Amino acid sequence: MSEPLRMRGTWYIVPTPFDTTGELDLASLGRLVEAALGWGVDGLTVMGVMAEPGALSSAERAASLRSVFDTAAGRLPIAVGCSGGALATTLELIAQARALGACAAMVTAPPLFRNIDQLPEYYRQAAAAGLPLVIQDEPNATGVVIPVSILLAAAAASGNRTMKIEDPPTPPKIGRLLAGNAELDIFGGLGGVSALGELRRGACGTMTGFAYPEILRAVRERLEAGGIRGAGLLFDRYLPLIQFEGQQVIGLGIRKEVLRRRGIFATHRTRSLSPILDATTLEELDELFDRLGIVPGPDAFAAG
Repeated sequence: MSEPLRMRGTWYIVPTPFDTTGELDLASLGRLVEAALGWGVDGLTVMGVMAEPGALSSAERAASLRSVFDTAAGRLPIAVGCSGGALATTLELIAQARALGACAAMVTAPPLFRNIDQLPEYYRQAAAAGLPLVIQDEPNATGVVIPVSILLAAAAASGNRTMKIEDPPTPPKIGRLLAGNAELDIFGGLGGVSALGELRRGACGTMTGFAYPEILRAVRERLEAGGIRGAGLLFDRYLPLIQFEGQQVIGLGIRKEVLRRRGIFATHRTRSLSPILDATTLEELDELFDRLGIVPGPDAFAAG
């Protein structure tokens, strides 16, 4: 049996597009997968938190997944978010992802899970479903803060090495995890707002839905080549866009609006509490693009 894929680099989290009536937009989803291939990402993650999986019916989820896998057609590895409110749900989602050909299942702690000491066993049972795991530490979405010691125990119990850390401040937590187990592959997330610090602490890459993953890739490549100052200057230049897109409540809509301006999504509609962005936010995005000298388009952006 071949070794599982070692996940590293710049992975793109796929948001779910909706049309003007709020219905699933599979045409936009297909365009996004094709665009991401051109952007040079190392893999795709579907049904992450920012894909609004809780707002999708089971039929919509299945249709979205099938569209992504069919469009990618084996050209990129794909991880699938498989977090459920209970172990049985998580196992069912992992089975679905495995049948589609996913390379890994990303799994958070169940929402509001209070028996922290039982999390290693939870991940052991999840791993038994037959896919490598990405252990996702995302307290903002789950309400569960997981200590470093429990994360290390969960990795050991499940036999998995890959994590995604989104418990801020993320750089020092990544450093503590790697001090405990240098064999871990740890991704940063949270829209990339701390990507530079995460990479400097030893993160293997970023896994976010930031709508210009080419920028995060360029930062990582400069840092890996030893250009700490150059990576920092590049990150500093585009940090205002990362921060603007990462705003609470409206950030997902902004991300989709950027994708709309890149010619990929038809609308920025979400199924969240703020499905439509206000006019001032759209003007601020115009002004930000102007200051950064960005003319949105579907082709790969040369960050510099």
